[in-house]
Amino acid sequence: MTSTSSAPHNNQTRVYDRETSVVFLKTKERFGGLSNMAAGFPLRVNGVRIKTSEALYQACRFPHMPEVQQLIIGENSPMTAKMRSKPYRRVSRHDWDFVRVKIMRWSLRVKLAQNWREFGRLLLSTGDRPIVEQSRKDDFWGAKVADDGSLVGMNVLGRLLMELREQLKGDEADSLRFIEPLAISEFLLFGQPIEAVQAAPNAEIPGWTPRRPSQAETAPRRPSDPQPSLFEQPMISSEHAIEPRQSTAPDQSVAEPGRYPAYKAAKVHWLGEIPAHWSEKRAKYFFREIDERSQTGEEELLSVSHTTGVTPRSQKNVTMFKAESYVGHKVARPNDVVINTMWAWMSALGVSKNVGIVSPAYGVYRPLNSNDFLPEYVNYLLRTPMLKWEYICRSTGIRASRLRLYPDKFLDIAFPCPPLAEQERMVAFLRAKDARVRRLIRSKRKLAEIASERLKLATFDAMKSQGTYEARLEVATELISRPIRRTEADSFVPVGLFNRGRGLFKKPETLADELGDSDFFWIEAGDLIISGQFAWEGAVALADSDADGCIASHRYPILRGIAGIVDTSYLLAFLRSDYGSLLLDLHSRGAAGRNRPLNVRSLLKEKISIPPMLEQEKVKRLVEIEASVRRSLRDEIDRILEYRERLIADVVTGKLDVRHIEIAAPADDPVADEDDALEEELEGDDAEVMEGANADD
Repeated sequence: MTSTSSAPHNNQTRVYDRETSVVFLKTKERFGGLSNMAAGFPLRVNGVRIKTSEALYQACRFPHMPEVQQLIIGENSPMTAKMRSKPYRRVSRHDWDFVRVKIMRWSLRVKLAQNWREFGRLLLSTGDRPIVEQSRKDDFWGAKVADDGSLVGMNVLGRLLMELREQLKGDEADSLRFIEPLAISEFLLFGQPIEAVQAAPNAEIPGWTPRRPSQAETAPRRPSDPQPSLFEQPMISSEHAIEPRQSTAPDQSVAEPGRYPAYKAAKVHWLGEIPAHWSEKRAKYFFREIDERSQTGEEELLSVSHTTGVTPRSQKNVTMFKAESYVGHKVARPNDVVINTMWAWMSALGVSKNVGIVSPAYGVYRPLNSNDFLPEYVNYLLRTPMLKWEYICRSTGIRASRLRLYPDKFLDIAFPCPPLAEQERMVAFLRAKDARVRRLIRSKRKLAEIASERLKLATFDAMKSQGTYEARLEVATELISRPIRRTEADSFVPVGLFNRGRGLFKKPETLADELGDSDFFWIEAGDLIISGQFAWEGAVALADSDADGCIASHRYPILRGIAGIVDTSYLLAFLRSDYGSLLLDLHSRGAAGRNRPLNVRSLLKEKISIPPMLEQEKVKRLVEIEASVRRSLRDEIDRILEYRERLIADVVTGKLDVRHIEIAAPADDPVADEDDALEEELEGDDAEVMEGANADD
């Protein structure tokens, strides 16, 4: 049975005993059909055939984006359908966190109504036992395995299934044959209101007769009961509650603060509405494709990034290979739009400020009329989330990581076009905001640097402490090898590493058959992960509980300290010390750009200083403190950048009127020419993420 824990999430966390529960993880297991990922339970809503309840649930995120719903529903695999939704998550319906549990409950009822015999029989076969979805990383819909073997989490999906099972057993079972649409706004499929769903009239569950619930069962639940009826409430804590978006309908009497006086409906749905005096045309009326080629290959080499746009490669911390010759590369000139065709879906594009050359595979587009757009305005507009979704929808390819945005698709995208004077005000306003964002991010990162310096000093002191001795790494550590089998899961979460000891990041969830030919290994919490290519830059990290169950390719050696000799946290601190960094650099060989593979076997033959365990424990505590500081700061920076992204989108698409806002930078702000970059502040993370995405292709 379940017991209530004192964990957060409105006290909705539960603890389940595996032996007495119905647990499902893989769809091929006995109770795998309970999973939303299970095949064999097709649905039909508004006459549209939908292969799984997962695809239906994900499609309900985007009632305002029918083409995204089509992408999701059109996938054969439920995991692929889920992954199709991920790039668009930031534009889920505005009240998603408040209605997602209702939508999940409705989806399960549709699954039962339209698969009455098969799914009904499976539900009833669970008896009265708790139903739990086991998950490696999600303790909201499911539950994760605890150290004692129990399953701990909110298990919302399992509890919804238990609720449905009890209704199926009771006298309200027949009502489950007819499912009304949810009474929520914009409950749409392909732009049409979702209609009622019903079971086939002759569908029956073999050997089953509904029973009437007892008086005790119909009595209101006490507050201490383990399964309170919480599903009408938003399943997020109050401190994370999301404010509903304000309506964008124009006020005919007086404009709201920050609003334009009058609006009109845009021609494309993703713009919603635009100021009444703006124009709107497809890109082909503003730009033309250019195919100018370099005759010498000696022009400035340009880099195109999803975070920093188009910049000279010489000014960036780039680790990509350099070609022997750049003759025949495409030439880009100031104010040209340059698009990395293969990474457009990540917004790897922007407006060039320089004359330079880019890959022949890139797209270069030149303005037809300089009076249409300011280059700075275009650079902001092209990188908004709304246009990013357009790139994704219009890109083609057989794999998500190989989508390409071809010229005809880009030139077909509609752009809003404000008057030039307004574009100038927008650019000035956003520049001033960028300066403040830059200062704030820099101050946050200084805190992380202070924590890192403290750790270095503590490690140095530990290495000099009495009782310290030296031993080879191969004696004090073990090289871990836990190879995955691709049949173990439908999808996996690979990892990558930031440089300068800034930790580990997760790459997008990847289907098993899309992992490529590389060998991959399981990661457990407490493992030390080293980047085999960028170890010399300090790309080492300790896996925390959030990385448990992720995978790393063969390019990432995994080490663990041998108990009683070296604590793995101390090993991390040692490798990040000045001497440890020197060893990583010494054993990283190669001269191809900055890609220098680590010879881990020769590294393991080096001797390291091993202090007493008491001193190692002190270092371990500081490792944990530094990791906590970095996590907290990264969350704060993510929120700052999310605010910046939303502000830019609202300004350049006319949701905010900044024409009459006085713009004055603080007196102590640096001059723009001396401090250009928010780019530099963001680029520190960007390079590693881009390379991490490429690492195993």
